[in-house]
Amino acid sequence: MARNLAEKIFFTLLKLAALVAVVLAGLHFRNTDVGYVPQEALKTTPAELGRQLSEIKDNLANKFPQSEGETQKTYQWQYGGRTYSVSQTLYSSIYGFYKSQPKTYTYFNELPENWEEEYYGMFITENERDVFISELLESIVTEGKRNRLSEDQVVELVLAFVQSIPYDDQKAANILARTGNETMDYPYEVLFENSGVCSDKSFLATVLLRELGYGTAIFVFENENHMAIGIQCPKEYSDYDSGYCFAETTSVGNKIGIVPDLKANVGSAVGTEQLAYFNEEETRASVSTKLTEVKIFQKTQGKEYKGIIRTIRINNEISALKKELADLTAELRELKERIGEDEEYLADKKRDLDKYLKNDEIKKYNEQAEKYNDTLSDYEDRIKSYNKKVSVFNKKVARYNELIKI
Repeated sequence: MARNLAEKIFFTLLKLAALVAVVLAGLHFRNTDVGYVPQEALKTTPAELGRQLSEIKDNLANKFPQSEGETQKTYQWQYGGRTYSVSQTLYSSIYGFYKSQPKTYTYFNELPENWEEEYYGMFITENERDVFISELLESIVTEGKRNRLSEDQVVELVLAFVQSIPYDDQKAANILARTGNETMDYPYEVLFENSGVCSDKSFLATVLLRELGYGTAIFVFENENHMAIGIQCPKEYSDYDSGYCFAETTSVGNKIGIVPDLKANVGSAVGTEQLAYFNEEETRASVSTKLTEVKIFQKTQGKEYKGIIRTIRINNEISALKKELADLTAELRELKERIGEDEEYLADKKRDLDKYLKNDEIKKYNEQAEKYNDTLSDYEDRIKSYNKKVSVFNKKVARYNELIKI
């Protein structure tokens, strides 16, 4: 009985104790559920339990399956204005292996202070018999070299690949609503299913970038129930003074070192997408949530991403353009409203003037004609100003769209 129970869950053997506890962290980064299993329910001694658990861990490491149930996957994504594509062979047997792997954290006696560190480590510790990540990374790097990308650009290419994997909206909705029994996924599951939420895609990005030789970290935002990754970069340019630059995985176009807002009630980041030229109905602001306090786990040291220096310069221009576009949008709406008022006034006055002229009320006609002409002149000036601002708006949009491709 003890062996059957233990094979279903992962044990971190810190010390033998009278109680075993299982942390069902799931996908909620706070309000963790903790369950206790009394020793008598296991019907074994602590020493025997320790020996069995050690055997089980060894068995789990050694039962990596044969490659069966072949399926071909092709991934396409955009980076730097170009389309990239890699094809990989996946196997249902390996997918099933990871699907059945532990997704709970189990400990003895008291919950260790570093339990989150160990828990997230479960998902990014690679099985030495699984060569898929290295093969996938080699394919991506080959594409990068073929397009003469620099080392920093290859890092960005890898991140763009992960960002392009579809965000699992239904899973995210279940997590935010705290319904269902959602769990975090291993990187192989994300690639096989071609979907994932913030944690799933963050784990995938982490193992790819570690394989590439870069230092990484996991950023957890409990208040917003969000996860992202950090990529080692010069500390003076890093986020949260951590030595790591923030990297978002849930939506395309988000640059390394730029912390985005989250879409309200969705959980994915607001992506950096091309803007349309001015259209009154398409420039409404969306509702978003800002990320707040961060916890950082699974820090590793490696190569530094130096592209952050260039990214900051580009992002400063992008931020300035966004503010200018927002200001122009407000000005254009105000002008549009004034122009509409002028049109109503001119239409009313035109009817009055036609009536005065028809009734030979020349004095009234002349008095109102002067006011009409003054308003018409103001109206024409506003039209010219409106069109000029639209032209400026569209030029800034063109520059914005050019910058986000860099």
